Amino acid sequence: MFGEPGAQGQPAGRVRPGVPSGAGRKSDGLLMRIGDIPIRVAYSLGAAVITGVIVVLIFMLFSGDEPSDPVGVRQGVAPTVRPSPTVSPITLPALPDATALKALPGTPSVVLGAVTDAKSAVTYASLGKPWAAKAVPSFSAGQQVGSAGLPRTVIASGPLPGATPVKPLKSDADYRKAALSAVKWTIRNHHPEGGKVTWTASQRLATGKGWVLAYRVTYEVKGKERSSQAALAVIDIGRRKPSVLFVTVPDTRKRLWADIAPVVASVRAL
Repeated sequence: MFGEPGAQGQPAGRVRPGVPSGAGRKSDGLLMRIGDIPIRVAYSLGAAVITGVIVVLIFMLFSGDEPSDPVGVRQGVAPTVRPSPTVSPITLPALPDATALKALPGTPSVVLGAVTDAKSAVTYASLGKPWAAKAVPSFSAGQQVGSAGLPRTVIASGPLPGATPVKPLKSDADYRKAALSAVKWTIRNHHPEGGKVTWTASQRLATGKGWVLAYRVTYEVKGKERSSQAALAVIDIGRRKPSVLFVTVPDTRKRLWADIAPVVASVRAL
């Protein structure tokens, strides 16, 4: 069970089958050399190993965040663009033939003077009570009755909503198209959701280049059908981007419907 006696007559150490007798001495030497490594180097090696493990784990966790069609993207295939589900398109009926803006029933408010909107380069009638000068969202000048909640009672002016037209507006068709776009914007931003439009007027601006659209907006408030009378004028002010004058009055203030036509008729470029 033991090997041959050693040189001093002592039995040799037990030898495991297949393991050279010098292997133990080599392992001891390796351990001694590892023990000679400075502690700072040992810490650096340990930190490197830990960092590598963290990188692998992060890669495994986020490898599923690739695009749904990475091959298509790499090959230059444009991804499918889906419309936002929170924005409903505004559909307007076809415009009528030229129809003059008419005064509506009610009691016209007293005209106190003129609003001069220097930013929009337009001027128009300033009305007395119950109208009061107020800041109207998205416009540079305005008058308002009551609170700012929908449906609003406002007269307001400002630059044409949206981007500056690529080409200057020249023809009636150009101004009419710009007015249609602006009406869509008012339906989305200044009337209750779900508003439906019925046109009541479509004509050239009376005091210069531009176009006027008048319309009734119907919508529901607390389950009841309600409506507002409104008008919007696009006015040429000698710049690439024209200005607009917007008036809207709900049926809860019908007597002020009589203010819409006179105010729109009074607007002109500075």
